[in-house]
Amino acid sequence: MIPKMYAFDLDGTLLDSNKKLSAQNKRALHEMASSGAEIVFASGRIGSSMIQFLQDLPIDVAMLTLNGAAVYMDKRYNSRLVLDVPLSADFADVLIRYSTDKNFAVNYYLDGKLYAARYPQVFRWTELYIQQTGSHYNNVESLNQFLGNTPSKVIFIGDPEELDEQEKYFRSLWGDRVYICRTWDYYLEFLNINVNKGKGLQALAEAYGIRLDEVVAFGDAANDIPMLSMAGLGIALKNADHQVQKAARKVSSWTNDEDAIAKEWDLIKNGY
Repeated sequence: MIPKMYAFDLDGTLLDSNKKLSAQNKRALHEMASSGAEIVFASGRIGSSMIQFLQDLPIDVAMLTLNGAAVYMDKRYNSRLVLDVPLSADFADVLIRYSTDKNFAVNYYLDGKLYAARYPQVFRWTELYIQQTGSHYNNVESLNQFLGNTPSKVIFIGDPEELDEQEKYFRSLWGDRVYICRTWDYYLEFLNINVNKGKGLQALAEAYGIRLDEVVAFGDAANDIPMLSMAGLGIALKNADHQVQKAARKVSSWTNDEDAIAKEWDLIKNGY
């Protein structure tokens, strides 16, 4: 297989533990793009939070944002939206009403923007999210103004034990009608049941006219499993969860803090 597309999860995969893109991984991305392959950033982040890692890289990338709820081609194609799968207002409105005056923060993603009502009791959680992702918030007095809308996704951010209880409650309430996932101990995400990184990757490959067996994907967390399974070659990093490693075709010998992406690229380009 000669890869024509490379897809990367960001946190825990392409980025190191300090949320930085290393010089070696930058070199690898540039060489992949120079080979003619399409580059895809695939993350639970919003697009504006993903673009920051391209500031000093002379490449363009496709964006699989919000775990696949909104997927865009690169700028050569005017960043065309190829997949848009929002969460129904029936579910989103319940989350807004339920979370009022709770001790966890709520991220509400609508039309490519991130909104939050930053009450004093949840300020530390929104600050944690800013520190972790560099995302920009649009602050509002209340999320009630969005009732009736269909957001790309909603996230609860809070104490892990608190979120354990919320996850248990909503899984019991909604079953398989909503995609509920933990992308970090402090994040509980709610998306359309038809959203995942695998379907987002499939939509991008079709848009570019690339077969899935010509795609290489890298990841480390449970939400990466659909993408790793969909790609012709799914590579889990050494630091990946056990279930992720089990789902991948290959497990890297290196972690995200050891330039795993660059080292795997060097193997690929040399035919190993």
